[in-house]
Formats: sequence, C-alpha cells, structure tokens
Amino acid sequence: MTFNNNMVSQRPMVEVPEDLASRDVYDGMTLPLFSVYRQIVAAGGRMIERKTFRNCVIEGPAVLLATGGVQFHNCNMGESGGDIRNLLLRPVGPKQVVGTIAVADTVFENCRFFGVGFTGGAAFLDQFLQGIGPSRP
Repeated sequence: MTFNNNMVSQRPMVEVPEDLASRDVYDGMTLPLFSVYRQIVAAGGRMIERKTFRNCVIEGPAVLLATGGVQFHNCNMGESGGDIRNLLLRPVGPKQVVGTIAVADTVFENCRFFGVGFTGGAAFLDQFLQGIGPSRP
C-alpha cells in the first residue's frame, strides 16, 4: 500500500450517474460511496466488488469495510486531524462493524477520500497503518 496524505481543501460537486452498478472501472469521477453501493445492491449485488477506481474523489459520510483484496495506491485518505489512525474503526465485537459499506477485490488508484472511515479485519488494519508509516506532527 502506498498513500499520499496531502490535504485537499475543496470537493467538486457533481451529479451522480445512474449507471454505477454496471461499471467495472470508474475514472476521474466524484462519487458518494453510498451511491455506488446503493446502485449495486439495487441491481442485485451485495457489496462493491471487483471494481477499479482511478483518479476519483470518493465521498462519505461512509465507513468502508475492506473484506479482502482491497488495495489503495497513492491515495489521499482524507482529513485525519494529524493522525491517520483517526480514520480507522476497529471492530470490538465478534462481527465486523455494522452499518458499513463492504468492499472486496477492488483497487483505488490516485483517489481522494472525504469523510470516509475505514475498517476491516486485524490484518487489514495493520496493513493500512504500515502502509502509511508512523504518524507525523
């Protein structure tokens, strides 16, 4: 995992296309994560899977549950208040965090996240933290 955590101060506002569920690649789009998920579920899917997001702005509010095979390459993970750990939610019960948007086998390349938290199993959380290195003041 490689991350670019430079802050971006403004989010472009665009209308959400109605064909998100049928796409395998999203390139240069601004997308509320929930809109992608909702369209996929409405089309009979159960999660965001086998997708590629390139040069996209991914908006929340949302919590992305990485269930396996999720990769982030050169992404700005969002405003973290100076500590990337603020973007993570660690499950404390026997199940994953409830109310999340499940994502599997998906690649995010050069994307910017706004208002998105991240969760997953212990291996994902550890890999996420190792991928960005130690916190810096």
